[in-house]
Amino acid sequence: MCQRRATNHSGNSYLGIHLGIERLEAVLLNAELQVTYTAVIRYDVDLPEYGTIFGVNFNALSNKFQINPVMYIKALDMLLNCLASQGADLHSVAAIGGAAHQYGAIYWSLAGFRSLCGLNPLMRLHEQLTEKSFSFRSFFYMNDSLNVQSYDMDEQLGGAEQISMITGSKSFVHTTASEIRKVFQDYPFEYGNTMRISLMSSFLASLFVGNIASIEYSDASRMNLLNIAEKQWSPECLNACAPCLSLRLMKAIATNRLQGRIADYFVNRWNFRSDCIIATATGSTASFLASLNLDSCFLFISLSDRDELVMRFTQRPNLTEGCIICHPTLPNEYVGLIRFRNGGKVRARICKEVANGDWLEFNEMLNATPMGNDNHIAVHFDEQDYILKTHGTLRWTKYNDELSKEVLQATQQFPDPKLEARALIEGQLMYYRAIAAKSGFILGPDTKVLVSGNYCSSQSILQIVADIFNAPVYIIKGPAAYVMGAAYRARYAFYEYREDNCNCRKCRNCRGRDTRLSYSEFIQQIPDNLSLVAEPTAGCAAIYEPLMARFMRMCSLLETEKTGKK
Repeated sequence: MCQRRATNHSGNSYLGIHLGIERLEAVLLNAELQVTYTAVIRYDVDLPEYGTIFGVNFNALSNKFQINPVMYIKALDMLLNCLASQGADLHSVAAIGGAAHQYGAIYWSLAGFRSLCGLNPLMRLHEQLTEKSFSFRSFFYMNDSLNVQSYDMDEQLGGAEQISMITGSKSFVHTTASEIRKVFQDYPFEYGNTMRISLMSSFLASLFVGNIASIEYSDASRMNLLNIAEKQWSPECLNACAPCLSLRLMKAIATNRLQGRIADYFVNRWNFRSDCIIATATGSTASFLASLNLDSCFLFISLSDRDELVMRFTQRPNLTEGCIICHPTLPNEYVGLIRFRNGGKVRARICKEVANGDWLEFNEMLNATPMGNDNHIAVHFDEQDYILKTHGTLRWTKYNDELSKEVLQATQQFPDPKLEARALIEGQLMYYRAIAAKSGFILGPDTKVLVSGNYCSSQSILQIVADIFNAPVYIIKGPAAYVMGAAYRARYAFYEYREDNCNCRKCRNCRGRDTRLSYSEFIQQIPDNLSLVAEPTAGCAAIYEPLMARFMRMCSLLETEKTGKK
């Protein structure tokens, strides 16, 4: 039995912060993990001087989207002020966890590094970390303007399969490696003046520790630079990306590591306690997963402009067109991410065509049609699909013969708009189910589906998800999962490094017996924030199983017709 004096931690609180594309938000939890304070800073509204639209600036001259890091810094100052003005006791904060979006990188200059390490508590953050602190603004690539850099990376490393074997994904246009390579090619002087490169997550942690923070494994594995098997920067990928890149990146560290203690600046200016610990900050998707105690049977679907599948794997999967990242809370497991181009934008187009953009009417159309849509199926790829490498539209009814010569000149329009509405939703979800199964995710009787995004408010769509996947569907209630995940990780960091980190003789002798709770075990005490919203309708499997095969045959024919594959 440990002989140290018991410490009362009931007065502690834990701060989670999420740096999003459009807003910065925080949540403060008490010792019972109950939300006590929240705060949100919306860049477009609360920081109009930066002229952002949806959180980014568009540069017409260069045809690029940009992000001013100073805006994020000022937003953090405003966020803390908002919490303090509400009456939050920042001195009670024992640990801080962070999360951030994965678009763009931060390029620190030497002047910025010096300012960061010597922050003056008499001045506001953005008055010290100015634009001179960065070599140039961060880029936010919302299109395919990095295609050339992606192909270059693939070729230098021996092809897409080779880089995928190393990093978990082939070189995508939205990876940090492609951006860094473009920065080096287009702005060699500014790149040469860059002392350190941070991701948005490690940038957030850097502000709190007053030094350049390390990038953690989960976020690093989305960069196309980390060897995810060895969990170290890949020398081949670094050399293929840009010269001397290894000197500009901090060593990647485990997600459960600490970045250090909070900088004196925040102690003296905001009355944080000097022993407040800073957990590693991670990416938004990883923080989302950290907010939930999900087993391997859960499949996560994000329904937004770009739909996404997120799957947990105990062994490394083979995702040729997806992305594999290190699991944020399970050290030896992986997360598979697959994005789809033809998501929310296609839904919006069809809704406008059949319901004049009225989503209530669109949902009524879905409710007025039966499961399986009387065998009316549609494939809508407005943009070239990431996986099938094809685009176009194809509609079939039960009268179409897939062996006929006219199969690709099939129905141009269904006779009833209601059929068009359901054919779109069913087609998208059948495609996602097929891709999940092909990726190695086992769909079985224990499968559960978690849905998030802009379209999870539609009960009609959620019911179709339940029927096609033949599984119960859940949504998240309460505060945003991204920021809650950051706060939960802060709480676990305090448990791991303070509560369960005794060095007395008794505890050292017991170290061989692993009594420390894992993250999954620890967060069992978290209040359940999942809400069951739909269950599969009886007989759905008998309807959708044959339709799945027919739908994938349509996709295959469309791909053959567009690409000439045999």
